[in-house]
Amino acid sequence: MQQSRSLIALMLLILIVFSAHAQEEAWSVRGNVIDASDTTALVGATVLMINIKDSTRTRFAVTENDGSFVVSDLEQAFYRLQISSVGYKTYRRVMRLTVPEATLGTLSLEQYVKVLDEISVEGEVVPMEQLGDTTQYNADAFKTNPDASATDLVSKMPGIVVDGDGVSANGESIEQVLLDGKRFFGQDPLLSLNTIPADMVDKIQVYDEESDQAQLTGFDDGNTIKTMNVVTKEDRRNGQFGKAYAGYGTENLYEAGVTINSFNQDQRITLLGMTNNINQQNFGSEDLAQVSGGRGSFRRGGGDNNFITGVQDGITRTHSLGINFTDSWGEKATFEGSYFFNQTNNSSDQLLSRESSLATGQQFYDQNQRATTKNLNHRLNTRIDYQINDNNNLLLRSAISYQNNQSSENTSGQTTLADGELLSETDNNYSSLNQAYSISNDLIYQHKFSKIGRTISLEVNSRISPTRRESYLEDLVLDSLTEYLTDEGQYTLGSSVVYTEPIGTLAQLAMKYEVSHTSRQSDRDTYTLQEGDAVKSFSEVLSNDFTSGYTIHSPSVRYSIRQFGSHFNAELGFQRAILSNRQFLPTEGQSTRHFNSLLPSITSRFELSDNANLFVRYATSTTEPSVSQLQGVLDNSDPLFLSVGNPNLDQTYSHSLRLRFQKNNVDRNTSLANFTNVTASSDYISNSTTIVSEDSISAGGIVFQEGAQLTTPVNLDGYWNVQNNTTYGVLISPLKSNLNASIGLGYQRLPGMINDEENIANAYSANARVGLASNISEKIDYNIYYQINGSRVLNSLQSGSNSQYYTQTLGAKLNLIFGKGFVFRNETYFQRYTGANDQFDTDYTLWNMGIAKKFLKDDRGELELSVFDLLGQNQSFDQTVSAQYLEETQTEVLQRYFMLTFTYQLRRFEKGSS
Repeated sequence: MQQSRSLIALMLLILIVFSAHAQEEAWSVRGNVIDASDTTALVGATVLMINIKDSTRTRFAVTENDGSFVVSDLEQAFYRLQISSVGYKTYRRVMRLTVPEATLGTLSLEQYVKVLDEISVEGEVVPMEQLGDTTQYNADAFKTNPDASATDLVSKMPGIVVDGDGVSANGESIEQVLLDGKRFFGQDPLLSLNTIPADMVDKIQVYDEESDQAQLTGFDDGNTIKTMNVVTKEDRRNGQFGKAYAGYGTENLYEAGVTINSFNQDQRITLLGMTNNINQQNFGSEDLAQVSGGRGSFRRGGGDNNFITGVQDGITRTHSLGINFTDSWGEKATFEGSYFFNQTNNSSDQLLSRESSLATGQQFYDQNQRATTKNLNHRLNTRIDYQINDNNNLLLRSAISYQNNQSSENTSGQTTLADGELLSETDNNYSSLNQAYSISNDLIYQHKFSKIGRTISLEVNSRISPTRRESYLEDLVLDSLTEYLTDEGQYTLGSSVVYTEPIGTLAQLAMKYEVSHTSRQSDRDTYTLQEGDAVKSFSEVLSNDFTSGYTIHSPSVRYSIRQFGSHFNAELGFQRAILSNRQFLPTEGQSTRHFNSLLPSITSRFELSDNANLFVRYATSTTEPSVSQLQGVLDNSDPLFLSVGNPNLDQTYSHSLRLRFQKNNVDRNTSLANFTNVTASSDYISNSTTIVSEDSISAGGIVFQEGAQLTTPVNLDGYWNVQNNTTYGVLISPLKSNLNASIGLGYQRLPGMINDEENIANAYSANARVGLASNISEKIDYNIYYQINGSRVLNSLQSGSNSQYYTQTLGAKLNLIFGKGFVFRNETYFQRYTGANDQFDTDYTLWNMGIAKKFLKDDRGELELSVFDLLGQNQSFDQTVSAQYLEETQTEVLQRYFMLTFTYQLRRFEKGSS
């Protein structure tokens, strides 16, 4: 009955809102203009508001006797503000008008007092501009090779760094790349930038993009994505461009690929494909690891590979195909879509060393694993934006994926004490066949009322993601075979309604109600076969039948006030969460948990000056435990590292604070930024690890070896994560180069349990990096950098297990065009690694070199002879820190080979383009 009343009340509210009326308000901008030297009012100054999208909508005003002005009859759009007066320097600024009555405050004009004996006019492109909350780089100010990609271009810009982890701007990761404001290959920034030629780019814009909901309603909900928008040159928006390449090398190594783009104003098609057996993987990581084939997680390479992107550990053969399509369907609808097919075959040999912290001392585990993985993936993403009319809009986002994964592993490992005494060992074969698919949809309907700022929107989302696994464990020590047949699934349905109402001329109020339900199930049948047995036996203790439901109801209210250059948002939300678990195997039981949480948040942005701003965000959130963490079934697929779930887990409650200061000096072409992230969590889901003290057999016949570890998730308080990063970028004119420098500090407090005793792992980290990229000419292109990363871990339970490790990296890249179409390319990458375990201490040099000759018309063709890893020293390693252990791995990678490659560049634009 109560739910029916709530539903009726909600429907009445919507009906009342839809029946409301208000007159349209005329938008305006007001302010004051003064003399910068003596602060007197400037009379008769001309104030222009130039509509960037439609110059015919330009409006102006003249300042009064007190220097005040009001520019009326404006609209919600981007404007170029220009204030001019005789004898004064012209004031220019780009602004986005987001409120009906914007107040600019007092604006100062500087007197133009410079006297010139001789007038000399020299055109020069301004490298960087600050346009409100957007940093804009002008591509013509940066020199690149003729066949460079947008990746090469942005790496020369102040504050932007491209490395093995992706693309970052002022220390923050770029999460998506847009092409002329439209999504390009989903959420893969490196793939997008590698596909776009540098000579097509007019401008690069970096900003925080608001969520779809915020863009539709005009109300900032605090959810933003760090975005890079690539603006193309007007004469490059109609035509075909791309490249095709093929190469063959020693030891039957090969690579081939093609990228074709066809642009016709709003209609844009990009087709790309590749095949190789040299570890090149240019699609997203979800193509590799959506379904984990083995028992461990997917790992990257050890080094910060700054220039050779998309390289996997092990030896990999890849076949990939992708297409991206965008178009405007009439004046009301736009379509964006992409499809990817990816097939990889990977083999790797990995060494692992793990050091566990115990109250009685240290325990060591060393492992050698040989693995092969075959992965096949299809992904389809679409986005349809339909503007029904001026007041109604419909947005539909859909994603479909399918993955088939096969893997096999041979693992041998030993557990020893500090004195070398052997506790236990394992030698096993593990194989797995996994199939999964996922379908998700998100539909947003939004209505704008006649009163500016009054909107209502409804969002409905759904997701289904079932998975099927068939796995086998052959224990060569115990002479046993175990079969696992697992069906898992997750099904989510949610909706929300948001109503916004303007308050005065500068503020808005938003009321939101959100409800969602997620149903999760896991069904695993386990069969065992001992040596000499003729038939397999069902193992009830290793089998599982488990369902979990998670429902949330969350009303919230948000207040927002926005002025030119700054805004402030405050939100208070309440979340009622219900977690229901039911288990049938290995034991029967059910439980229902209720969680009530207040979720406050504050977001603010202050414009400190024309080129400096401060961003502050405090937020709270909750995280529910996963199915694997909840289900109380023993997982013995790794005989020395067993695990079991905990159905009594609580949700995690977190506080997060984000501070970001940014200052861009456009006159000196410098970029300075500092950001700090702080996260503190209560009921943090950590692990409780029990070390088996002696060989034993459970009531269900499960063997526990001495020294083996049994891990169970538990809730613990006291988790902290603090990260601080400062970046500085500057164009050094005498060197015609761009300098980027950064320094970072970090601290993590990781609580955990070992043998029922709490251990706090305090992890301290620091890193510094300095890089220099050339801006000399189109024929000389270099990029050098030095980086050092270090970490120290202090354990409260056993100080003898404290450890530290660090890496030093020196990288250099040179592209030199000389003679009649000759190109010399060189990449050198030196790394020294000093780990917690002397076993992995190493240094190596990865040296790649190539010589190429360009030919055909306009140098469209190129033949290159190259060598990868000239010295044969390439290596890969990784580190993992937790409250229970420190782990280091070293993985087999591809080493020296020679290759001859032919590349053809396609450039065909409409008449008037080159």
